[in-house]
Amino acid sequence: MIRNLLFAVSLILGCLVASVASAASPDVTLNDIQGKPHHFSEYIGRGHWTVLVVWGPRCPPCIEEMPELQGFHDDHKDGKARVLGVAVDFPTFGQAKRDEVAKFSEDYLIGFPVLLGNAEIFTRFGGAELQGVPTTVIYDRKGAIAVRHTGSVTRDMIERFIAKWDGEAAP
Repeated sequence: MIRNLLFAVSLILGCLVASVASAASPDVTLNDIQGKPHHFSEYIGRGHWTVLVVWGPRCPPCIEEMPELQGFHDDHKDGKARVLGVAVDFPTFGQAKRDEVAKFSEDYLIGFPVLLGNAEIFTRFGGAELQGVPTTVIYDRKGAIAVRHTGSVTRDMIERFIAKWDGEAAP
């Protein structure tokens, strides 16, 4: 209950921030865990919602929310929404360690794309300084930031937010 209330307040504040900084995300390029570069334009602003989560493989709340994000991704990846992960080192927020992120992704059966980043690069695609992990940035269908939330989220929270913005009945 308190978690949902905090998320609702964060969404309202995030909407205010997003209305000020709703420009499309810059086309940042990050490497995946195989070392292949990917442009954000491959994932964001392609007619579907993008739920971008910044996380660290040693961050307890990040680990806890992974099944929620994977479930959301599995249910929506071929439809109106997708998940994109950007790993950072935890607790330094420095550059993610490729081997550590690859092992985590394998151990936790992460099926959504995971890119390697750091707090400095977050300011370019997240529109603000990275305050903590996990941080979720939801981009609308056109690629503008709709909301930014620091702290854990659930699948239900994401679905309700997108449904509200799309004007649909929430599940």
